[in-house]
Amino acid sequence: MKPLNVIGKGVRRVDGAEKVTGKALFSDDLFLPGMLCGKALHSAYSHAEIVRLDTEKARALPGVRAVLTARDVKNNKCYHRTGDTWVLADGEVRYIGDIVAIVAADDERTAERALGLIEVEYRPKEPVAQLQEADTGARLVRDDKPDNVAMPLVVTRGDVEADFARADVVVSGKYVFPSLHQVHLEPNSATAVYELGKLTVYCASQVWFHTRHELAKITGVPEKDVVVRTMQIGGAFGARNEQITPILAALLAVACRRPVKLTNTRLEEFLATRPSVGMEIEVSIAADREGNLLSKKSRLLTDFGAFSSDSDAVTAIASMRADTNYHFRSTHVEAHGLYTNRTPTSSYRGFGNPQMHFAQESLLDELAEKLAMDPTELRLKNFIRPGETSIHGFQISSCGLEACMEKAKELIGWEEKRRNPTPGKGIGVAALVHANSSRAGAPEFSGSSAMVRVDSVGRVTAYVGESEIGQGICTVVAQIVAEEFGVDPQEVYVVMGDTDLAPFSTGTNGSKLTTNIGNSVLFACRDAKEQILTVLRERLGMGPVAIEDGKVVGENGGEPLMTLPEAMEKVSYRLSGRPVIGFGSFEPHTVTGDRTGYGHLAPTYPFGVQMAEVTVAENGNFTIDRIVSVHDVGRVVNTQMALGQIYGGVMQAVGFTTLEDLAPNEHGVYAANTLLEYKAPTVWEMPEILGTFVETNDPFGPYGAKGIGEPPIIAVAPAVANAIYNACGVRFREIPITPVRIRQKKLEQQRVRAGEKKEDGL
Repeated sequence: MKPLNVIGKGVRRVDGAEKVTGKALFSDDLFLPGMLCGKALHSAYSHAEIVRLDTEKARALPGVRAVLTARDVKNNKCYHRTGDTWVLADGEVRYIGDIVAIVAADDERTAERALGLIEVEYRPKEPVAQLQEADTGARLVRDDKPDNVAMPLVVTRGDVEADFARADVVVSGKYVFPSLHQVHLEPNSATAVYELGKLTVYCASQVWFHTRHELAKITGVPEKDVVVRTMQIGGAFGARNEQITPILAALLAVACRRPVKLTNTRLEEFLATRPSVGMEIEVSIAADREGNLLSKKSRLLTDFGAFSSDSDAVTAIASMRADTNYHFRSTHVEAHGLYTNRTPTSSYRGFGNPQMHFAQESLLDELAEKLAMDPTELRLKNFIRPGETSIHGFQISSCGLEACMEKAKELIGWEEKRRNPTPGKGIGVAALVHANSSRAGAPEFSGSSAMVRVDSVGRVTAYVGESEIGQGICTVVAQIVAEEFGVDPQEVYVVMGDTDLAPFSTGTNGSKLTTNIGNSVLFACRDAKEQILTVLRERLGMGPVAIEDGKVVGENGGEPLMTLPEAMEKVSYRLSGRPVIGFGSFEPHTVTGDRTGYGHLAPTYPFGVQMAEVTVAENGNFTIDRIVSVHDVGRVVNTQMALGQIYGGVMQAVGFTTLEDLAPNEHGVYAANTLLEYKAPTVWEMPEILGTFVETNDPFGPYGAKGIGEPPIIAVAPAVANAIYNACGVRFREIPITPVRIRQKKLEQQRVRAGEKKEDGL
């Protein structure tokens, strides 16, 4: 790899000082003159007909400026690309939290009083609250969707039945992965301003241009007159991909002709925003006696909730992407995305990969046990390698899986601990794969774009169409600009979060930013540099020159000729005062496959291996002592931030592996709907985390880099489950894993053994 000056270093975050000093402004920090308070009335039933809806008393309350219901929203059913989601409940409600009406008032107290004056008469219907119940189709969530099926998916690659017939060993299991809440620190908030025919919305969004499009569709304001400005974002993890809050605020602002702010309570975050897709996964894996994987069969039931959204993409990813770790001769997957009377589900960090990896990597350990093989050796024997193509058509340009496994084994002391186990202690392993910059079957532009502006004093500003959600993309952009121009990253200005200023992009998701926006910024920098050098060569007669370390130098070496600011002063004179603006865009160079959208899905694929070490007491209490997390993310752009992604991702995964549970009941109501009941991890649950990297050089990433945002969350759950089995002989096929459940499983084992002894006459 070429030596670099800034890339690969632990550069301080360019936005860090504002955040730690409190100068950063989040959505709820915005206050405008004449601003009204918006509030939403949520359904108290998971499934019911709206018999009567009377808003007259609320409208008559002094200080109330608007009360809107479905009949007041002209394009009420245009929310989200799937087109099956309403903004406000129309004729019935389909989940607890479904929005029946919205109000705008002079202050919060008046808005709350207005909600209490809205009279709603419901005729309750029996809800469909469980996946198995939805799968029968005996009762429907909605009349227009027979059998409750939102998304049927069947994919077969190779001769599955023949491979299972010739297998020496087959293992099977059913795995349950519940819906999870993203638990981002900042509740959703939006402020909308409608003035002189122009709508401006301030919010926390991962997909500004998508949000702008939806605002135009639903409000009727032409898209050219809609501006979305993103404030600082207090965490996302997929939750800012789809949010109704900006739309509600915009509808009220258009109705009132005054600024309106609408901020969710924490309860509303649990009831009315979109948690992850819960899944039940049946998996079978076939292998020969030598441990060569032959085939895999899967059946998935995925919980869409009351409406379809990104849950269809999550289902597709869960169905197939985990297969890419290994050489399967064939595979078959059948997935049913099902409607239920629960909160609609959507994207969550990992986008379906944690769900399937939990099933697949847990079952591989069972296969290793049947074959009397070390679980690491089984995986090493079957890992995909660089230059190969996966069973689904993914072309692997770089892959460090083998090196990740060897490093993880060394860090945790695998060989010694397997040879000389300690009672009550166990170690477990799981491998992972993700994708960067996937097209996901979209035929339209699926990439990113960037502009780089260099002014007359040599100041460099990058304009990007992505969001900073805490992952550090501002700093990555600044590092790339700094590397190309030889300036200090802290002196690079990064502009994002404004649809009027930034070039078009498809949003912040899918661990795509390092590849997508990184390449776009890199190309924009080189475009700008070439423009500058062309003026110096052709208009100023300087001959062959280059820009290095913030200076103009001869291409053949020698002393610097001038600084970048000095050069830009001369260039600006020759360009009649205009700045130099470079443009770059990156479109994934991939080919979509069949109707599933799978073929060569993404330009780059990060890989990794995660291991867990646990201690389990006789009473079922356990601790996760250590997590080893080794990742191939190409060339690491910022070592400090990349390690931060590992620490954060691992802790998030420890949370849902051992604690987090929305606990929906038979009525579709979440028992855990506050941070008191929904147990997110704290510092007390943090294990020792050993994070590190195996650097490869991916030809499609900027400087050889791949993404790190989502991989650290993917394989922790199966690694912990496998470690617990290694420690105490109890297998888990459902999370969260808790001491109570360990005790229950131990008691079940004791009863089974007692029954076997009785049958044997002992």
